[in-house]
Amino acid sequence: MLSLYQAIVSQHSRQLTPVRCADQTIAQLHRYFEDVVLENNLAALVVESLPMQEERSPRSAEHVLKVVRAARHAFFFLSPDDAYNGMPLLDEAREAMLLSRAAQGGNNEHFVIIADARFSALLVSVSGTTTDDGAETNTESEVIWTFEPDIVYSALEYLMARVTAERFEQTEAFAQAVRTCMPKATSLQLTVSVTTKLARLLQEQAAREVAINRIASAIRSSLSLPSVLQTTVDEVGHALGVQLSGLHIEGENDQPPVMKCYFRDGDPTEEEREALVNDLYAYHTQLARRLKHYVLDEQRGTSAQTEDETRPLAVVPLLYQARSMGVLLVCSDDPHRIWQENELLLLRTVADQVAVAVNHARLFTQMQQLALTDGLTGCVNRRSFEMQLERDLRLATRMRQPVSLIMLDIDHFKRVNDTYGHDAGDAALRFLADVLRDELRGVDTAARYGGEEFAVILPQAGLEGALIVAERLRSRLETTEVPGIGHITASFGLATFPLHANSRDQLVGSADRALYESKRAGRNRICTPPSEQTEVSDEMYGTPMEITTQTEADLPIHTSAV
Repeated sequence: MLSLYQAIVSQHSRQLTPVRCADQTIAQLHRYFEDVVLENNLAALVVESLPMQEERSPRSAEHVLKVVRAARHAFFFLSPDDAYNGMPLLDEAREAMLLSRAAQGGNNEHFVIIADARFSALLVSVSGTTTDDGAETNTESEVIWTFEPDIVYSALEYLMARVTAERFEQTEAFAQAVRTCMPKATSLQLTVSVTTKLARLLQEQAAREVAINRIASAIRSSLSLPSVLQTTVDEVGHALGVQLSGLHIEGENDQPPVMKCYFRDGDPTEEEREALVNDLYAYHTQLARRLKHYVLDEQRGTSAQTEDETRPLAVVPLLYQARSMGVLLVCSDDPHRIWQENELLLLRTVADQVAVAVNHARLFTQMQQLALTDGLTGCVNRRSFEMQLERDLRLATRMRQPVSLIMLDIDHFKRVNDTYGHDAGDAALRFLADVLRDELRGVDTAARYGGEEFAVILPQAGLEGALIVAERLRSRLETTEVPGIGHITASFGLATFPLHANSRDQLVGSADRALYESKRAGRNRICTPPSEQTEVSDEMYGTPMEITTQTEADLPIHTSAV
């Protein structure tokens, strides 16, 4: 037997145009049709087929009971495994329910029919079509609706045949209900009311799809996480028309969390922003254990709550691989707003997209860090060092400030490897890197230049200041014992821009020659290249340097590992 959807579409193909909708939107459309009966005390025949669910909430059962009590006749097609069959709340309506066996196409069908002498309506949706072996061939949901009495009666005729075939003992009761509530006309007022709601719902769905597409586009086109998160809260706020929305992303590796906010009425006060930040943090802490969304509105609040506490809000966790990494929150200033299921679906969809985007951004950061960092010591590698030195020299040229470069090399490193083994040699390199991190400023850059040789960039440091830093490093190495090795020393070569060089290559070459001189002179000492200049003048900076390898725009932003 054909499903109702197939029968009606084939019989009235010229009058009906299927529309594709999300399942949650279709569920809301059904609720609008039921509201016609509930809000207008319409003593009509109501026939519904409900998708099978193994779990049903008491609130949904109460809604079904309201429809049964309001309608003149009510029939529900249910799967034998549906949770409604075992709910005591529906004992009053048990005689009105029909248990249908799974007819072909009926498993994925959802419909509601309303019929009486002055109003008729039909809404049918199908979530997919199946082949004879039960394989699903189309996963997109389609829906049709009409208020034409002739089409509604065609649907009732189909259902009478279905009841006769599947539930013969209830054929007479169903046929009598159809005869009593024969659709003859339809109220223009009720039709316009329902049609307006349907149009508004479809318009809202379109706006939400646009918001999701914009967020997805922002995620695809940018790896800048702050930009993606701000786009997300803005689009969600606009799509749902809420007073405010916010995102909280927990920090990694002891980093502070990232928070982005949207306020419909413009810039908030400091108190409003602080209150939202506190709410985001509190809900993240609460939902991190539950991994479920939290919803508060007029239906879900309690009488003991104050008006401020019952401001409608919805909070959805950002989950990645069953782990919460943050929350997405929206809040409305309409105290009577009730969050619809399709709105919660939007929030869950966006939260899933953001969780993936956050994970991808973090993976990209890790890969970038690996590409620019020496794996053994944690210092930047030579490539990153060269790019950072180029940036620092450009800035120094513009600001008329010096830059100093220290090249240092562990003395007799081959002897350390030969005597204690390569593991001990690696430990010595890590020890030297730790000394650099402890002794240098946050703006300085320490790099492993190659083998046992390291380089240190000291922005805004002249020759005198650089010598103080180099001596501090030399003394620290000489006086500190390396576990398993003992004391080690290093030789230092130091050069300053523009005193000793006026380009990157010259500066590196001058510092390297000074390092060679330090080793030749006996090691464990600091040497600088000879200079005829006694003072640095503005003329020595010259014009901004030309980059011969990369443009400044090509150079990635680097945060010093020191």
